[in-house]
Amino acid sequence: MTRRFARARRGERARGAVPFGRWRRLTLIGALGLGGLVAAMSVAAPTDTAIFHAFVEQVLAPALRDRPGALVVMDNLGPHKAAVVHEALRAAGLGSRLLPRYSPDLNPIEPCWSKIKTLLRAREARSLDDLDRELPAVLAAVTPEDARGWFRLCGYPAPD
Repeated sequence: MTRRFARARRGERARGAVPFGRWRRLTLIGALGLGGLVAAMSVAAPTDTAIFHAFVEQVLAPALRDRPGALVVMDNLGPHKAAVVHEALRAAGLGSRLLPRYSPDLNPIEPCWSKIKTLLRAREARSLDDLDRELPAVLAAVTPEDARGWFRLCGYPAPD
């Protein structure tokens, strides 16, 4: 991940290195609650139904075990709509809802991902190993105050 912009003194050139060559993907899947990130998982592949189902069963459901009846709200990514995912959530005692189509303004995790990507770019994580090594500290930078602000920004009143 590289920064999108740079600054330099007047008359000087901003310098930086961007890796050239074949790009590899690290997908971060996560869940945001009023207290911050509830669960997160990284995988070196695009998200498909099998990967998201594994996230729900192995990461999200155990993280929400102490919150029976919690509601998981997801956007309209294909794997989020899969029946097997909704069945896994129901089996864990969790409710599920899908946001309306084309509604990133209603999704508080979008500004969370923006903060995470900005912090990763600042740390100059240029390889999958670097990204994986930097993730814990970057994820820890998402505070409960951030989460509450993002929920308010998206129109969800957060209890005080």
